[in-house]
Amino acid sequence: MKNGKIGTRIAKRVIAASLLISLAGTGLGTHAHVYAAGRQPAQIMYVHGQKQVEVNGKVQQLAAPLPVVKGTTMIPIHTIAGAVGAKVYNDQMGTHIDTYANKVTLNVNMRGARRNNSYQLLTAAAVRINGTMHVPLTAIKQLWTGSYTYNSQLKQIDITIQPDPNAVPVADFKAPAEVKLGEPVVFEDLSYDPDGKIAKAEWSGRKNAYFEPGVYTVTLTVIDNEGARSVQKAQEIRVTDEVMYTPFEYHMRYGNPGDKFTVDTKLMNSYPEVETLESRGGRTLYMSNAPERFFGEGLLYEDELDGPSRLFIHHRNGSEERLKLAVVVTNEQSESIRVTIGSRGLAGPSVSALQFGSAAVTRYLKGAEPSELIVEPGTSAVLLPELEKIVMNPNEGFSGLLDVDTDGPLTFSTMAVRESTDPLSVVFALPQLEKVGNRGTFANTDLSIEVNEPLGIAERKLRLGSRGNTIPGVDALTDEATVDGGEYGAVTTIRLKNVAYGTRIILNPRAGNFSGAVAVNGKVIAVPAGGHASPADGVLLYRQEQPESDASELPVPPEVTITYTSPGASALPVLLVFFPGTAFE
Repeated sequence: MKNGKIGTRIAKRVIAASLLISLAGTGLGTHAHVYAAGRQPAQIMYVHGQKQVEVNGKVQQLAAPLPVVKGTTMIPIHTIAGAVGAKVYNDQMGTHIDTYANKVTLNVNMRGARRNNSYQLLTAAAVRINGTMHVPLTAIKQLWTGSYTYNSQLKQIDITIQPDPNAVPVADFKAPAEVKLGEPVVFEDLSYDPDGKIAKAEWSGRKNAYFEPGVYTVTLTVIDNEGARSVQKAQEIRVTDEVMYTPFEYHMRYGNPGDKFTVDTKLMNSYPEVETLESRGGRTLYMSNAPERFFGEGLLYEDELDGPSRLFIHHRNGSEERLKLAVVVTNEQSESIRVTIGSRGLAGPSVSALQFGSAAVTRYLKGAEPSELIVEPGTSAVLLPELEKIVMNPNEGFSGLLDVDTDGPLTFSTMAVRESTDPLSVVFALPQLEKVGNRGTFANTDLSIEVNEPLGIAERKLRLGSRGNTIPGVDALTDEATVDGGEYGAVTTIRLKNVAYGTRIILNPRAGNFSGAVAVNGKVIAVPAGGHASPADGVLLYRQEQPESDASELPVPPEVTITYTSPGASALPVLLVFFPGTAFE
């Protein structure tokens, strides 16, 4: 560590097209919707005398060249159907070639045809040739919105058929008309798009269970792949005052990771602590958090880092002007130094510290592709150019958590500067801002916790966010001792070696509002899925699922690994509480 300052200071929406269908020689085939970007016209190209056809840019082989009957060129309907994505079928009325908006009916050896509700007299009768229904070329104009040209020199026929107009999707669902309090509600989504696919569903009032009696209106609107919105579908659900499950009972049985529900906060704290094996090590932590609220340009924190480290940056703009944060690294050595930025989470600007603190942790746990920066001898470089875009209005804040690895000593300077200021031009000239709160550099901050005792036999708890003695460190700008009481910026890895099938794990805040994330077996879970949790809430993290097995003995339950880091602005500590599954079977 060093005492004092150093020196002087991510469309255009594209929808995949699927236009071709295979049809049997009889002209029958399967339905294929047209998912064309911008609904492009169908293109068909024949050459007289050749046993092939080009449909929407793809060549297909024909059983025989295009036939000419009594001077009239005849076109196989399976080619037309394949080009426009039509359904072809036979019944007592004749042969049908149907799209959503264009329905054609033909009969063999008859000139009369139907297009929707209109009768059309063709220039020649529809005929079956080699087992396949054919129509005269002129039917392209009569039965489809099409046109054609003929090149006599090339003997080439080019056919263009315009697509149907986009059909409005249909919103529909089924749900019970009446349920009990806490009863699981099953919604069956019956929505469809006649000529495309559903791209988005917008529900309101829908819940997996209701915990207050009354009448609830559930609505659904769907949007198709071309942006058309359906008419809204609505249904009322009456919730009686008869209780099937309390919120706690329901979510422990049917909840999803991230679900929040009411718990008995005193009871959560009464459970015995699990026995643990613990060790600290890992990265050096650089914490820039004081002053948390700054009131102008200045140096927020600075120290020298060498090797595996982690930066935790959490600040708010308390001034009346727009300001941004910057992290500058300076190489005072005689050789170039490589710095690698690994997992990182940057969040802000926002007026909600819970929100940007939680978002930073969530993004950090999700990981990121590493990036590298080479800092030449005697030079400085901006570590995170993306911070240039995160400009804080008055009262807005920012939080960042990122791993850095250097192959030599570099000095890291965290600064608050005006929107238009180039950080490199002022890194050696900014005044040191007054310390209000906590900052510092802390060694061996990461914690490994191993739990070997059986979990899921009886209720147990594990406290996080403050494990016994706080993490000691030094404020490099004042050379004073400091502590990281909430373990902010530190990463805790919990390895649960013996978790019985059915075990439920929840998180319960103990000191106030909490909003963050954890990773369970590598899967990142928002805690909670929306908003924040209080000491009266539990958030479901994990359920040890029992596999379906015909064997007389089940396999040993898998280990469970939980990765936790304290989100900026959240109240600490929190509890992990373990419940036996037998209570919810």
